[in-house]
Amino acid sequence: MSNNELGQQMAEFFRALAVEIENSPSLARKLAVPFQNVAAAGGQAAPKKRTSRSKVFVPEGFDPFQIYYDRGGLGLQQAMEAMDAATLKAILNHFALDPTRSYTRWRKEERLMAYIIERVKALSNKGQVFRG
Repeated sequence: MSNNELGQQMAEFFRALAVEIENSPSLARKLAVPFQNVAAAGGQAAPKKRTSRSKVFVPEGFDPFQIYYDRGGLGLQQAMEAMDAATLKAILNHFALDPTRSYTRWRKEERLMAYIIERVKALSNKGQVFRG
């Protein structure tokens, strides 16, 4: 049996089913039940996708570049001592210190702080070679 013949047979079946549904109200009610459930559920909002537990923001007024400029790497590390891993990741994200987002798997605050200091230092020194 070819695909064309199968398609024609299916079309004939659905036509015959439609005729039977039109002629038999009880059959129409029985076959309508699943569609009524779908229509009733269609009015409800779809379940929301899982989001992060809570939004973490960068502390107000915190600028790692300014702190590095004023107090150096050690001062920047001291400024970040009390921050948790989620806040440090928010800093990396907010200041676009790592476009590859390789830090997302890291959990240790020490590693995140060292990476922030490294990236701030690298971005601060960028172009220094051209200054005379």
